Amino acid sequence: MRYYDRIIHYSLWILTLTGLVFIFSGYTVPRLIYYLTYAEDKSYLLQAFKPFFNLLPMLLIGFAFYYGFIYADKIEFFLEQRGWGRKLLKKISRLRLGKFINILVWVTIFLMLIVWIEKFIFHLRVNRWLLGPQKKILITGLTILSYYLFLAYQLSKERINWSKVVGISVIFILLLMMQPDVGTSILLAFSFVTLLFFRFFKLRWVVYPFYLFTSAIAVVSFLAILNANVKLQLPNPFEGTKFGHVIVRINNWLDPFRDVTASSYQLANSLYAVHRGGLDGVGFGFGYRKLYMGPTVHTDFIFATIGEETGFIFATFIFAVTLVLLLRLLVIAFRISNPFEKFFIILVAFETFLLSFINAGMAVNLIPSKGWPYPLVSYAPFYVVFYIIQLGIVQYFVQKRFYEVY
Repeated sequence: MRYYDRIIHYSLWILTLTGLVFIFSGYTVPRLIYYLTYAEDKSYLLQAFKPFFNLLPMLLIGFAFYYGFIYADKIEFFLEQRGWGRKLLKKISRLRLGKFINILVWVTIFLMLIVWIEKFIFHLRVNRWLLGPQKKILITGLTILSYYLFLAYQLSKERINWSKVVGISVIFILLLMMQPDVGTSILLAFSFVTLLFFRFFKLRWVVYPFYLFTSAIAVVSFLAILNANVKLQLPNPFEGTKFGHVIVRINNWLDPFRDVTASSYQLANSLYAVHRGGLDGVGFGFGYRKLYMGPTVHTDFIFATIGEETGFIFATFIFAVTLVLLLRLLVIAFRISNPFEKFFIILVAFETFLLSFINAGMAVNLIPSKGWPYPLVSYAPFYVVFYIIQLGIVQYFVQKRFYEVY
């Protein structure tokens, strides 16, 4: 019998397969129809499957690590039967957890520095990729994974080295802001604050701020709905700078139809798509609003495609599966006694909540749009591989503490 959590396992597979299906619908189907109808050179048909050429290898890597964590005991047994395997295990046993995490953190910082330097070398306004001009090898997923391991390990100690915790956190956020990547900076900052609450305060002091936060979102969203007739707009003091798009996105949220041919065309068409889908959708592959959402139809606004083609019922089902995954992570975190493992699982749960809520919320204009992927569903190959690895680490912790969890 394999000692791993079935709820996490099946949620992972449901969300991953759903993502593949709707990436096919959002990106591949329109291009296949176009190439088959208008293109004389049928070699262009392969271009319709471009996302899968990038995504499938990353999924294979992610699931290789995931199942590696699940079958860690069998892999260890296999290595112990061989001389080279025993030597390898001996070397790994000498590498302490803290040292490994420190190495991972400094490797991540080095890679972020390369990304920042490339921005100036190639005169890029924004760069978040190791291969900046080609926009390949995004390191956001690695950044989140290494920071979560570092933060969970440091805050699990009885005597916390605050200078190290704050110093590394500042370095991470500064390097992200210089890319600039405001979204990931916010995610790491919120993760830091959230884990502080769990580390130093009683549960009720965590629950109360959560209630206040969700209530504030509800109130602000209600005011935004009332603003549909008033059409209030904020001045943009950052216009012309690399942060000018932040105010533009807030103004689009306040009035999603303010500029449907330019800055708010994706949001407006997302709302049209969800409205057109209704309760049960227009049918898989038959959504046409995805043709007007540009390159984000299978990434940031994939939830709008789900809403249009399969309707409110299936969209609710996908969100419910995500909610089950989130709650299961929290239940496991509170049952595990080891502080490091507990804190890491809490951070993964927080990431799952924030990214799924933001992605689904912006599709229906509940909150301002932000380029965050829906975990396991959106097309984000270099993010999804590290998210699957995070879930694999959680499964490894479950295997170690199986009788605590169950």
